Amino acid sequence: MKKRTRREPGSRARRLGPPAGAAGPARPDPRSAVRRTALEILTTAPDAGRFVDEALAARLGELEGRDRHLLQEIVYGTVRHRNTLDHVLDFYLRVPMTRQRPAPRWALRLGAYQLIYLDRIPAHAAVNQTLHGLKALPGTTQNEVGFTNAVLHKIAADVRKKARDEPLDRDDPTVVPIRSGFAHFTRPVLPLYRLDPVSHLSVKHSHPRWLVERWLERHGEEEARRLLEAQNRVPQVTARVTRLGPSREAVIEALRSEGLEAAPGSLEDSIVFRQAGGLERSAVLERGWIQVQDETAIEIGRVLAPPEGARVLDLCAAPGGKALQLLESVGPAGHVVAADRSEERLALVRQNLSRAGSNFTALLVPEDAGAVQLGETFTHVLLDAPCSNTGVLARRPEARWRLRPDDLRTLVELQSKLLEAALRHLAPGGRLVYATCSIEPEENEEVVAAAFARHPDLIERETRLFLPHRTPGDGGFYSLLLRSRA
Repeated sequence: MKKRTRREPGSRARRLGPPAGAAGPARPDPRSAVRRTALEILTTAPDAGRFVDEALAARLGELEGRDRHLLQEIVYGTVRHRNTLDHVLDFYLRVPMTRQRPAPRWALRLGAYQLIYLDRIPAHAAVNQTLHGLKALPGTTQNEVGFTNAVLHKIAADVRKKARDEPLDRDDPTVVPIRSGFAHFTRPVLPLYRLDPVSHLSVKHSHPRWLVERWLERHGEEEARRLLEAQNRVPQVTARVTRLGPSREAVIEALRSEGLEAAPGSLEDSIVFRQAGGLERSAVLERGWIQVQDETAIEIGRVLAPPEGARVLDLCAAPGGKALQLLESVGPAGHVVAADRSEERLALVRQNLSRAGSNFTALLVPEDAGAVQLGETFTHVLLDAPCSNTGVLARRPEARWRLRPDDLRTLVELQSKLLEAALRHLAPGGRLVYATCSIEPEENEEVVAAAFARHPDLIERETRLFLPHRTPGDGGFYSLLLRSRA
């Protein structure tokens, strides 16, 4: 077979922006500030030990309207599709993406994401504004700008078309699923499915190979494909109408009067936002009429169902969405002890719960779950345990790249210790909900099964697994456990 030669950008590519090595347009588009902010977030968050979503939240206030939406789109999208982008980009590079300096590496990913996955941004704007963003980063050299420019031109020239129709061959190596349809390349960009199906699916859907292998083995090919597709969808913003709010219809109308497009969700008390820009400034949110919360989280939060006047323990309470549901259930005569392992996380709990009342305690507990001793027992306990996040990779795209196979073993040890701590505080005849946002059996059914082996007085009342491709909300799991009165 004749080896394909790396070609220089043709006439179409030259029209997209300045030639390789040039300084770029004399007057940058004002929206290049969005790309600059995106690159600052992507290049600095890992070094600062922060998650991208935390860094993004800190910068959104600098922008308005469409620019805020664009920043979220390109930051989350670039992180989510990192595996696919690196695989495509490596075709054009002598030095692979893993060895590029952070600034040009993320600029290449950011520009390529816009060129491949988005269909409303002209190619010349994606290239030029990304270059201006790169040039604004301290330490960027002229050679790096020219190099990035040349590579992005080549990608733009190789994207033959974007279409909404399904390809005739779903495993066509020249076709990549994108935001709203499919990008067709002039050459194969994916590993051949018939030679290596795991690599093909891993690159096409931008997931770690080891995770694809797990899901194929457990769910089978068709279910695994649907699961991978679901984990790449942009998640919808949903909220729960609290007991402080009027009817759901009245809340939706109030939101619409503020310019927020909302509609009834699939649950009786949920609403879905079609357009949620500026939600953080909403008077409806400030009054406490709604709590931003995924529908799966809403369902898990109501399973414990404590009666009015109950004293309830939420052992891993941050950020406080489920604790707020518990506080509403117990009413003014009840009390919620909302515990967590850091003051920073407890600050979020206090912020969420203070809107609903003062009958709660935000309690700092030791990092070591074995040392958690509150000196009392509760008739109702919620444990929403730290986990791998494999049910919410659509909402937390960075988690797929941070997670390693060995992490599951460490997480299971922590979850088991936390469940023991929760059970130490569960009174005879009490109810306990163990929940995660994972879809892995080691963290869910197996943790619960091990607890049953240690505690013969437990009864499993109800268990449910939410898979992202089979539910309107996120993925997750819960098990409702009862302790006998004997």
